[in-house]
Amino acid sequence: MKYQISLLLTFLISSSIYSQSEYVAKYNNGQIKIRGILVDSVLIGKYTEYYKNGQIKTTGEYKNCEYETNHIKIYVAGCGVGNNSPIRKGKKHGEWKDYYENGILKSKYNYHCGLKQGNFFNYQSDGKLYWIEFYSANIEMGTQDFYENGVLEKISTYSYEYSEQDEQNLKRTVETEYYEDGSLKIQRVIQEFKDDIEKESFKEYYLNGFLKTESTIINLDKNGIYREFYENGNTKYEGFFKDDIPIDKQYFYNSNGEVTKVETWKDGKIIETEIKTVSD
Repeated sequence: MKYQISLLLTFLISSSIYSQSEYVAKYNNGQIKIRGILVDSVLIGKYTEYYKNGQIKTTGEYKNCEYETNHIKIYVAGCGVGNNSPIRKGKKHGEWKDYYENGILKSKYNYHCGLKQGNFFNYQSDGKLYWIEFYSANIEMGTQDFYENGVLEKISTYSYEYSEQDEQNLKRTVETEYYEDGSLKIQRVIQEFKDDIEKESFKEYYLNGFLKTESTIINLDKNGIYREFYENGNTKYEGFFKDDIPIDKQYFYNSNGEVTKVETWKDGKIIETEIKTVSD
């Protein structure tokens, strides 16, 4: 008898602590806007959001959990449903999907206890893949962009180095872009430094694979050696720059690779121009 009473008390206490009910919110036209499960004023479990036309807008699941492994623990706060509602949302967990109003999948992504984790797939309204993002513990680690025909347009990878002196993460980006036929178009490496300084190593290629331009850019200005090339691979122009201003000798070539002109710069001005005579 005591055991039965104990079970009953446990059930009553559990019921009062974990009060669960269906949650439904509606548009002014009576159409269901949100359907979920409410546990003590918090949305936990399966969640579905709808457009006014009745089409599904978002599906996913909320969970009461924390992002924790044996080497990292991250706490994420929940959020409200809007309009000063006392109802709170749990933490996004597992696979989530968004849809266009026509029912076509818009995006598919994954969370772990409120943090972005894994691949985020984004689609155009016709169902074609648009871009992919990759996250680890809510930190973006890479992206892939696609042309409308589905061919890979650009791939980017990101890494981060923490600077104790500046108390910030310095980001390094490696990007590769392609033409629509899949040929290599651009290679760049962007490194962040303290004081909001960015240094970029840049190379661009012609469709035939020959190098088109190469440069080093600091905060959008050319610095160091800068070169341009003809489609046959010969150098077209080369010179040194400082903060986007030519310095010292600047060389110009014809398509045969012969020097046609040499400019000498000083203090931001041309002080001498030498025209070269070349063979026909």
